[in-house]
Amino acid sequence: MSDQTLNQPQETSLVDKPESTAATESTSSLLSSLRLPDTYSASGGTVLPLKATYGKLNKYRFSRVHPGDDYKFPCLTVEDKDSGETYLASPNMAGQLGSLATVKTIRLAVDNAGTPKLIGEPDLDPNGRRNLWHSSLKNAIKLAEDEWVRVQANMSAGQYEITTSANDLGFPRWPKQSMEELINDAFAGRIIDSPDHPYIRQIQGRI
Repeated sequence: MSDQTLNQPQETSLVDKPESTAATESTSSLLSSLRLPDTYSASGGTVLPLKATYGKLNKYRFSRVHPGDDYKFPCLTVEDKDSGETYLASPNMAGQLGSLATVKTIRLAVDNAGTPKLIGEPDLDPNGRRNLWHSSLKNAIKLAEDEWVRVQANMSAGQYEITTSANDLGFPRWPKQSMEELINDAFAGRIIDSPDHPYIRQIQGRI
């Protein structure tokens, strides 16, 4: 072998990484480019945030309840059993509504599908009378501040049955709206703040 051959620099590979590693990184980069952003809409627009509704914790899906004080709203609520509507009432309407007004704390909940809901946390009876529906619901709400729970009425036991999720369902996707914005959306047209409100006129026989 000649000295010229011995002194000739050895060729080096242009790719230092193994082919399998390079292929994996290429696939990962491709998948990242295919991922849709959270705000994607098939119509090409921006997805607007879901509006919260008022009701009960979902008995089919697991839910979490926001623990922050900014998402606790104590108020008077009125349930119209005939229409199935729930109203919020200003404190100065308490005399007009009497026992029809109930003190509750509106709380923000979200299920594991990311759907927001406002729920009413009842106050316990100040006279100490036992109400298993209220106490079991308060227990469920307290538990849901840290865990995913599912709540279903057990009519024979006269209380709510609480089930915790077997697996970690991840961090809840809280809406970005403030509590005031969520309440305004959920109770639009259902706020009793005047003696001339149709509901007060109805219960007083002025319609």
